[in-house]
Amino acid sequence: MKEFFIGIDVSKRTLDCVLYDSDNRKMGAQNHKKITNNQDGCDMLMAWIKEQGINKRKLLVCMEHTGEPSYYFARLLEKRMQDFTLIPAMLIKSAFAGERGKNDKVDAIRIARYAHLHRENLTPTHLKDDKILRIKGLMNDRAMAIKCRTMYKNIMSEVRDVVSEFRHKNAERNVAYFDKQVSEIEKEIKHLIHSNEELEHTYRLVTSVTSISFVNAINFIIYTNNFTNFDDCRKYAAYVGVAPYEHMSGTSINKGTHVSKMANKIPKSDLSMAAKSAIQHDPDLKGYYQRKRAEGKSFGCALNAVKFKLISRVFAVIKRGTPYVNIMKYAS
Repeated sequence: MKEFFIGIDVSKRTLDCVLYDSDNRKMGAQNHKKITNNQDGCDMLMAWIKEQGINKRKLLVCMEHTGEPSYYFARLLEKRMQDFTLIPAMLIKSAFAGERGKNDKVDAIRIARYAHLHRENLTPTHLKDDKILRIKGLMNDRAMAIKCRTMYKNIMSEVRDVVSEFRHKNAERNVAYFDKQVSEIEKEIKHLIHSNEELEHTYRLVTSVTSISFVNAINFIIYTNNFTNFDDCRKYAAYVGVAPYEHMSGTSINKGTHVSKMANKIPKSDLSMAAKSAIQHDPDLKGYYQRKRAEGKSFGCALNAVKFKLISRVFAVIKRGTPYVNIMKYAS
């Protein structure tokens, strides 16, 4: 457990850094440092830490996970071998929901306080490999291309009269263009996967599971950081919003069990498509789904159970190191 904590409010160009002081909740000027979000700013921060007489091994830098700006500075800290953690903005916001006022310094103070209050549970963040980051960026581009393609497909289905002939042809050209874009992006992703022995091995194992194809396999690689950020299937199920939680209190509140909305919706949505495919083409999961429905479970609840089965199978083949084998087809 760390002894010192710095909260950083991240913006595109500047960073407000506050060193936590348990005796001074307002954190005076001596605890505050404003730096630039670049290499020079990182050098200034490390020099400031040294001036404070802090052993950097006992220090944890805490930042909101705001995307590219925070990720860029995290890379700089990683190169300087300084421990840091990236926290979802929602967690910090909810922790101080009752407090008023907001500016960059106040936000940095709250982040520093959050780090101190949760010091027993915070662990240093380990950034994804550069190749996995490139794959994630390409998957974002793919999602955008598919969204645009869908938009033009909708136009094609809506405009069929002579007056709108130009719009129809234009939409048709754009659909063909985005089809090509998606194909080229997928080709580049597969090239990156096959150019790395570890990623290729993981991809081969994950896609051996029935109904887990290209998109879901890549999601598993990206969001588990090639299965280094999650050590069991239940933690990943909670991360993607598949694990149910109870909502009960005394005798007056009993809302049953529901999945949490605090989840990564992207892999969850793609996993829904895999689960729907599984109950059509996998006899074992089809029977499992039908049993859940016979028990009175709703469609969503039963499908959620199938999603967890798929996650469990994926983590099992990774742990075992051998491809998935459907033993049901060998049963007499």
